[in-house]
Amino acid sequence: MIDSLTKGLDDIQKKAEKSLIHFFTASHSKATSETRKQLVKEMEKESVQKVKSSSGTYLDSFSSSVQGKWSKAAEAAFENTNKSLKNL
Repeated sequence: MIDSLTKGLDDIQKKAEKSLIHFFTASHSKATSETRKQLVKEMEKESVQKVKSSSGTYLDSFSSSVQGKWSKAAEAAFENTNKSLKNL
């Protein structure tokens, strides 16, 4: 009877130790994961902002440097694309 009780207590102790290890390891991993998610979101915001500003700059320089019927169609296409980028 005492042997089975000792064995049961040892099992409970092992499970408790495993739970503590899992708790601390998982919390560290979750924090690292959240940090990476935030970093990716910030990188995405910066990239979108760079594309938006580059698109606007390109559109300005394009419209001032070309002439003709095709340029108006191309400019309209660029403006539509630029409007789509602003909605990101």
